[in-house]
Amino acid sequence: MLKQITKWFNRNNTSTYQPSEVELKRWASSEWIEYQAWLFHHGFLTLHAWQQLYYDALSWQNRPFFSIITPVFNTDPQYLRECIYSVQIQSYPDWELCLIDDGSQNLETLNCLQTLVASYSRLRLYRFDENQGICKATNQGILMARGNYIAFLDHDDRLAPNALYSVANEIRKQPQTDVLYSDRDMISPNNLRYMHLFKPSWSPETLLSSNYIGHFVVYRRALMQQIGQLDVAMEGSQDHDLILRASLLKPSVKHIPQVLYHWRQHEQSIALQHEAKIYVYEASMNAIRKNLKQRNILATVEEVPNLWRGHYRIRLNHIALESYKILTLHSFTNYAIQVNREFERELDCDYLIILGSNIQAIETDTLAELVSWLQIEEVAISTGKILNFQDKLVHAGLVQRPNGQPLSIYKNFPENTSSYMAFTSIVRNVSTPHPACCVIKRKLWEQLEGLNTDYSSAYALFDFALRSLAINYRIVYTPFARFKTNSEQILQIGPKSDCQRFIEQWAIWLKQGDPYYNPYLSLELVDMGLNLKIPNL
Repeated sequence: MLKQITKWFNRNNTSTYQPSEVELKRWASSEWIEYQAWLFHHGFLTLHAWQQLYYDALSWQNRPFFSIITPVFNTDPQYLRECIYSVQIQSYPDWELCLIDDGSQNLETLNCLQTLVASYSRLRLYRFDENQGICKATNQGILMARGNYIAFLDHDDRLAPNALYSVANEIRKQPQTDVLYSDRDMISPNNLRYMHLFKPSWSPETLLSSNYIGHFVVYRRALMQQIGQLDVAMEGSQDHDLILRASLLKPSVKHIPQVLYHWRQHEQSIALQHEAKIYVYEASMNAIRKNLKQRNILATVEEVPNLWRGHYRIRLNHIALESYKILTLHSFTNYAIQVNREFERELDCDYLIILGSNIQAIETDTLAELVSWLQIEEVAISTGKILNFQDKLVHAGLVQRPNGQPLSIYKNFPENTSSYMAFTSIVRNVSTPHPACCVIKRKLWEQLEGLNTDYSSAYALFDFALRSLAINYRIVYTPFARFKTNSEQILQIGPKSDCQRFIEQWAIWLKQGDPYYNPYLSLELVDMGLNLKIPNL
């Protein structure tokens, strides 16, 4: 595929760099057999399809123009050529690449830059005489930018050939969008693809736990002007700080579930060596602290132990004990009636904790941790982690499926399992709380006029959760609110009639898929493996 696109590009454009057939084959090959199979189904773009995208884009009116910002510093010329070439062969026509040389001394890098820029007019170069750091170099690129959308590309990474088209097409469908981000994978030291990262939709609380957005990110220029320049005090984690600062402005954010970015691993890269740039993690924690302070949220921030680096725990100040009550459920029958009655009885209850009779808190501050996340205005429900007495996971987050039967990810795995994206071990957004382990904010209960008593089972809570998402409230899973149970069958969902009612009521939502999962991840197995079937995107 890439070989054909390269031939087409070289017939119609001028370039001093032409990847070899072996190089191009590696661009579409994976270290992992399973991911290679996924690439075969979803990752190949034929020349015909590429041309269709290109000519389709040419027919659009008022096309967005992208300025791609790429700071360069002593980059390996081979990596730099691949990076630039991946932009040149985009199936979308309206772009410029702003290259900022940050005081490189490597003559091979400098010669490579000069040669490539001289051969292609849409490559624009600015040079610093001395190294300024990535923040100042990126800020210079933003000043150079002429586009109405700004994208970021590291100097040794690559874009997928359809990256800009896919982003532009989403902007065309949803012109109010301010920030767009895609899935990504990694390029191994062997120049093969692996380590795919299939992300959830916009998840503000997950973003406090890690910079899950990463690459590929595109910002509306007008939003960038509101945010201001990159903060040099956040050097190394400036991208995390930037999206956190953007979040304060309540932007419209769109996730594109496609692998549009390839992040390279090499010896100096944090993608391969997590200790290569230790200052990055402290900078990320400082960015999170700053964000919480700007929102008047009192908390401490630390790294999560026993996880790969870049994952953080936020300890929010606890809410007064008298503001929440506990409802102990001995049965899920008449779930809505039980919850509604308790709220009606406890008029001074701001937060109602719902626990199954066989669920016990492990630590003394478990309930306080569970409730603490509801002090964030937009968060109205939270749910905790449940273990059995063998310290295996019973609940670490539910995923709604089209059949109305939620998937309990990593169920029966040991608690210390290194889960995909660390999903069992970090605070993150979910669509569905566990009916036997959650807390509800009274404000939400009043706004939605209680749980729907047409449901006779825990489906009343699933319905309540989706209604809360529909009015822009969020739900949080916290693994630091730890509970134990002596029963493996604590998720007593309900009768088929309730399931059918739920499916019919939420048919469109269920067909679109759980926003806090990814359509390319399995809904059949609990380990978040790849889904090789074509999802309904």
